Amino acid sequence: MKDFELQFASTYPKFTKRLLEKVGPMTQKEITLCMYIKMNIPNEKIQKSLGISQSTLANLRSSVRHKFGLERSQNLNNAVLLI
Repeated sequence: MKDFELQFASTYPKFTKRLLEKVGPMTQKEITLCMYIKMNIPNEKIQKSLGISQSTLANLRSSVRHKFGLERSQNLNNAVLLI
């Protein structure tokens, strides 16, 4: 996963800083999820890469959506892509 993070940082050098400025404190898994979303990686691939179940991914997405201040009906992907 470190290779992914290094590659991501070289492609989007200010993303993590802007993310944390906008949202506030986040766990490493939440930040990694946002990185995957920014790269338009589908949920199934995110699950496999993080080694988590579908329900755990749903909970993680819900946590991030809450930190963004989004309602359940609002799209998390769009919010992350705007960063």
